[in-house]
Amino acid sequence: MSGKIVTLDLRTMPVFERHPRIFDSWEALSPEGVLRIINDHDPKPLRYQFEGEYKDKFSWDYVSSGPEEWVVNITKLKMYEASGEELKAKVQSALAEVRPHLQADGGDVELVEIDDNEKIVSVRLTGACGGCPSAGMTLKAGVESTVKKFAPEIKRVDAV
Repeated sequence: MSGKIVTLDLRTMPVFERHPRIFDSWEALSPEGVLRIINDHDPKPLRYQFEGEYKDKFSWDYVSSGPEEWVVNITKLKMYEASGEELKAKVQSALAEVRPHLQADGGDVELVEIDDNEKIVSVRLTGACGGCPSAGMTLKAGVESTVKKFAPEIKRVDAV
């Protein structure tokens, strides 16, 4: 284990705050970083959620398995980082995935630029999405999250 370890003791948190805190902490981890969670029950449902969201991008190791305390290390695996045309293809695939949802509401998204060094994607929201009051949420929760699933090396998506 060579990465930084971030520990979250879920036992002291209100239930409704747990998963958002876990996933915010996970997103902030560097490759090979470890998110150590401490819980009062087996966090199996969380593992299923990780498998759905981050398949092949994490390892899950039980440090202790109850009955009163469950400790799990979730390690962010170091991924191959695409660049150039390969990265562009991954981003375009992500945009193709989210595009039908935007078009259903009269909007669209187009790729403007990818900063290969900083790993930042610039997009333009068009049509109804361009002037929508929810454009910021659409950008982060829809477009950026999908781009990061297809291309985990991307740090963020900005609208221009």
